[in-house]
Amino acid sequence: MPSNEIIKPLGFPDPTLFVLYADVLRYIQYRLKVLGHGQLKPFCEQHTFPYTTVVNLKNGMLKRKEHRLLQRLLAALSFETTASKNPVATGEEDRYLFLFPGQQELLQFRDQLTYIDSLSKDGPR
Repeated sequence: MPSNEIIKPLGFPDPTLFVLYADVLRYIQYRLKVLGHGQLKPFCEQHTFPYTTVVNLKNGMLKRKEHRLLQRLLAALSFETTASKNPVATGEEDRYLFLFPGQQELLQFRDQLTYIDSLSKDGPR
């Protein structure tokens, strides 16, 4: 049965709006560590995140990449993104990308990440 809905073309994503998994992970780990004592569990419950996995993510103890969870966490932290796989990635770190909806959102994210990195004595990890 044919559909009357018009199929919209899928445009090519702007490569300048992508952020690597490692950058998003670093950002989220910092933001989770900023939460005060006892605030992580209510945060997870409010947004229906798996508490144990989020604790492991915060502490750098994840056993595998959790790109969908990172995307959901970014949304809870005011950054809507689209998680994508990089089809030409050579290493595990570059396999997942996060596409921001526009330059303004990306600039805000990068500004905050730059601030986070400036707090570390060694720079980006």
